[in-house]
Amino acid sequence: MLLSTQANALGDVDGLLLPGGWDVDPALYGEQPDPQLGDLDRELDDAEIRLFTEAREARLPVLGICRGQQVINVALGGSLHQHIDEHEVRRHGRAHLAHPVEVVEDSELGRSAGAPTVDVNSLHHQSVKDLAPGLRVTARGPDGVIEGLESDDGLVVAIQCHPEELTGQLSWASSLFERFVARTREGSVRRAR
Repeated sequence: MLLSTQANALGDVDGLLLPGGWDVDPALYGEQPDPQLGDLDRELDDAEIRLFTEAREARLPVLGICRGQQVINVALGGSLHQHIDEHEVRRHGRAHLAHPVEVVEDSELGRSAGAPTVDVNSLHHQSVKDLAPGLRVTARGPDGVIEGLESDDGLVVAIQCHPEELTGQLSWASSLFERFVARTREGSVRRAR
């Protein structure tokens, strides 16, 4: 993706989805690389942080998935665990439900789930360590790993797992995306007035 030097790289989009991908460069949160750190793409880190910052300034809804959650936390001043064991269970397949997470009912994830727990696919080896200011935890795994977060204003929603791989089998995953699209529509209508 090429970003122009114009002031607003987002153009006329109504929302931003930050997907999974490479590990986030630990230099962005003031740490040296852990020996178990995976592949990095600093240009991608910088581009996604810039897009996220512009989305926040424009008050656009943002949905972060896996790396997206990590980018959001780092962009707002938080840090990451560079490696956690037993979370990247790709050997089971992307739709494998690795463990349940406890969900805060009064959150976008909670409203999508309609239940106090959801089962998730665990396809990551990094996670949020120090939570950034302005964010709250909305889901935790049985091992204490932060599995979901949300901004205080509700415009930013992020989840550590990959719900895009679960939409065919779990209604909460589909609902999470449907609710994100609805928030982008609402914002678009508000801005058009």
